[in-house]
Amino acid sequence: MIRSVFLRLNAIASSAWRVLLETQIARLAIFAVKLWPRSRLLSLLLALLALGCVALAGWSAHQVFGILVPASPISAWIAAALTALVVLALCAFTAIAGIEALLQLAYDFGRHRVGVLLALATILAVLAAVEALPGATELATADWLALGLAAVLLMMAGWFQRTYRTPARRGFRDFHVDVVEARQVLARAAHGV
Repeated sequence: MIRSVFLRLNAIASSAWRVLLETQIARLAIFAVKLWPRSRLLSLLLALLALGCVALAGWSAHQVFGILVPASPISAWIAAALTALVVLALCAFTAIAGIEALLQLAYDFGRHRVGVLLALATILAVLAAVEALPGATELATADWLALGLAAVLLMMAGWFQRTYRTPARRGFRDFHVDVVEARQVLARAAHGV
């Protein structure tokens, strides 16, 4: 009897683990882990994106809980938990869809056009960050976001230049092969592999 209970508990745990691996946030995390040996900067950015999704879900749940707690504490907990799950799933799904679209564009455009687009995006982000700085005694959330985006794009542009556009560098890699490999890793992450 104890053995059958243990087997059922084991089956429940493995089912819960498979359900967890099917979520979009797990797919994003698996993608970040699989990229770590090849590209640490991209892996860190994906991990930050996953943490941002978790933070957004937590903030949304906190807001819902704060609004509903005077009416009914139990309903507030339930609504906050559901809100966190839905926002986490939507945020991770949007991130995965954006990554898939960027990988498709990179596959279609090639390294030179992607490098130019990355440089243009970096210039625009730096201009937006410079525009936010003068005259501001206290930076708003949007200003911090502009500064963070500019810093991330500057790091990405430098990394891209070193990795894909400088053949004399020892760590030079083939852009097309890396894009195809990233698409395959993302497809395998959908199945928890």
